[in-house]
Amino acid sequence: MTGIIVTGHGHFPTGLLSAVSLVAGKPEKVEAVDFTEGMSSDELKGKLKEAAARLGEKEILILADLMGGTPFNMAAALKLEETEQTFAVASGVNMPALVEGVFSRAMYGSLDGLAAAVIKAGHDGLLSLKELKTEADEEAPLFEDGL
Repeated sequence: MTGIIVTGHGHFPTGLLSAVSLVAGKPEKVEAVDFTEGMSSDELKGKLKEAAARLGEKEILILADLMGGTPFNMAAALKLEETEQTFAVASGVNMPALVEGVFSRAMYGSLDGLAAAVIKAGHDGLLSLKELKTEADEEAPLFEDGL
C-alpha cells in the first residue's frame, strides 16, 4: 500500500486528517506533519523523515499545502535525498484530494498514477455553488444532512 504524508503550515495537516477521519474513519498508512511556529525547516524535514519511516512503505505520496512553501520545499528536498523510499510530492492539498488518495490507492498501479488522480480530485473538488446549479434550477440545490 502506498503511504501518504500530509504536510503544511500550522495545524492544517492534522486538521485535514481529522476531517477525513470523521467522514470516513481513520485511514491506514497516513501521517500528518504540521509545520508550526518556531520550527526550523531542518526540524520539519526531520519530522517528514520520521513519518516516512513510521509508514514503512516503499512508495510515499507527500501532499503539501502550498507550492513553494517550506513544507513543500522540505518534501521536495526529501524526495531528492532519500534513496530507500520513492516519493511523489504534490501541492494544494484539500479534502477531496486526500479522500481520493486514501481510498483509491489500490486502484492505481503506480505512484505517479495515484499522484495524478489526487491532483485531479483536488481540482475537481473546488466548485462554487453557482456552478452546481443547472439551467432548470431556480434555487440552490438542497443538501440533506451531508456526509
